[in-house]
Amino acid sequence: MSTGARSNFVQRFGGFEVDPRSRELRSKGKTIRLQDQPLEVLLLLLERRGEVVTRDELKKRLWPADTFVESDDGINTAVRKLREVLGDSPEMPIYIETIPRRGYRFIGEVVAEKDSDETPNSHSSAPETVSEQSRRGSLRWRIVGAGLVAVAVAAGVTGWYWSHLRSVAIQSIAVLPFENLSADPKQEYFADAMTEELTSDLGKISALRVISRTSAMQYRQSEKRLPEIAQELNVDGVIEGSVVRSGDRVRITAQLIDARADRHMWSESYERDVKDVLTLQSELAKTIAGQVRAAIRPEEQKRLQVDTVNPAAFEAYMRGRSALDRWTAEDSAEALRYFQLAAKLNPNYALAFVGMAECYVYGVAGVSEKAALDGGFNAISQALRLKPDMGEAHAILGILLAERDWSFSGAEAELKKGIALSPNFAAAHHTYSHLLIDLGRYDESLGETKKFMELDPVSPTPSGHLAYQYLASRQWDLAIDQYRKALALDPAQTGEYCELGEAYLGKHMFPEAIKEIKRSVEMSHGGSQQAFYLARLGNVVAQSGQPGEAMKILTKLPPDNPSDAAYVYAGLGERDKSIALLTEAYRQHTFPLDAGHRVEWDPLRSDPRFNELLHRVGLR
Repeated sequence: MSTGARSNFVQRFGGFEVDPRSRELRSKGKTIRLQDQPLEVLLLLLERRGEVVTRDELKKRLWPADTFVESDDGINTAVRKLREVLGDSPEMPIYIETIPRRGYRFIGEVVAEKDSDETPNSHSSAPETVSEQSRRGSLRWRIVGAGLVAVAVAAGVTGWYWSHLRSVAIQSIAVLPFENLSADPKQEYFADAMTEELTSDLGKISALRVISRTSAMQYRQSEKRLPEIAQELNVDGVIEGSVVRSGDRVRITAQLIDARADRHMWSESYERDVKDVLTLQSELAKTIAGQVRAAIRPEEQKRLQVDTVNPAAFEAYMRGRSALDRWTAEDSAEALRYFQLAAKLNPNYALAFVGMAECYVYGVAGVSEKAALDGGFNAISQALRLKPDMGEAHAILGILLAERDWSFSGAEAELKKGIALSPNFAAAHHTYSHLLIDLGRYDESLGETKKFMELDPVSPTPSGHLAYQYLASRQWDLAIDQYRKALALDPAQTGEYCELGEAYLGKHMFPEAIKEIKRSVEMSHGGSQQAFYLARLGNVVAQSGQPGEAMKILTKLPPDNPSDAAYVYAGLGERDKSIALLTEAYRQHTFPLDAGHRVEWDPLRSDPRFNELLHRVGLR
């Protein structure tokens, strides 16, 4: 016979207390962050305290009867996380004792107390499901809320009441990396894909500010408390989750936390076939929006509707996304193969074509720039034929229109449309800012830069882009200071050393400029970007009064990109040769679109031929 307290009593042990109704673990009045599965383990052990709870019983509590996973690893992980939170040890247990080959037993002293606001007949001996708790919690809120309204009306303070309700609403949110609880650690990419898809779906809701995945991923396995994470990301709410996958079946658990108070608001578990996962993510986004009282516009509701996907195509897409996130030309080539496979398996899979276009935009090993731009344009056009209202696709089309067609007005229109459809797509604000910089519209660009930083606050990329903003607008000291900050966040950003060198060039600090650009050359290790950095080094060395060294660098540049050599000749003051090479770059459609503001071209700015080229390209 169980000696455990009834499951809806508040239970206290050591310095902790557990409220099964609100599903909260507290210590010293503060809610402790604990994921759903470790909490379920704790609740079951408390219900059966003093008794052995077998692993099979835990399995039944944590997963449905038709469980499709290797559950031992999941149980081990849940118990380990629970012990970490409680400060317990398997060798010298205070609370949770391991019974070898059988299960676990709660051995701590427990005091169970009825909550003061419970009614006498409100108890139930059967544990509630998460969905039942959510419904009952929602009903209780409505009843209590109605009471507060009545009191407020009687006291004439309804304005305060509704103001208070608005003040506690969650208006900004971050989806932290979902944890992989599958038996196979190689399924990490699948959990990452789930994080990205939910972030993307929530990002379509204009009433919410949703933090970019690149910033949220900085907190993978972080030991920081949620209020601290929320403060760094400047968000009100945080979503945590876990993914368990086996074959074509997936179980996703998600919980919403008011990070300002470290207070659990909602949680739910879902089980689906892989082919239905995207539909599930859409449903999950709508549910979360409802929980935080974020209004979804009718057109946003429509954009959140998705079709089922061939499981093999979805698998290929997720592997492609994982490869693309490694950000090298070789990884883009691998990602492209996966996206092409996904599109072959499911020809109506718009996301697969978006992924292909992204690969081409970022650069694919072994693919020329012209072929990449053409391939990207074809892929994104197909994606938009399948889903005309996909914001990410319009933003990528904007990039391609600028780089492939030099259609800057068309590019701006597509980027604006992409931002309107997916207002939280940080990359669109980043790209639009770059376009405005190239067009010389620095004040407008700074506004987009700020939006980019709001959506991606702790990733190194926005910090570096702000430095580039200062560099382009010739605020040299601000640029130097900001590049130092960005490189402290991520010292591996090869290109930012080169741009830091350009900021020093703007101040005519030639030794410092040469030192930083040389670092970019060395870090590129002979890769596809090395010629780009060498050309800039040749320019700075020439301007510093070392023409012989500049000529040596000139011999190392490949002949296929005339604008590289044009940089060096500009630094040497040989205007005719530099402009002739830039004219050839114009004919080949490889003219540098940043020529309107790059400091290396300053020796040519007084030449009418240079300004005429800028005008013909459409940059002035």
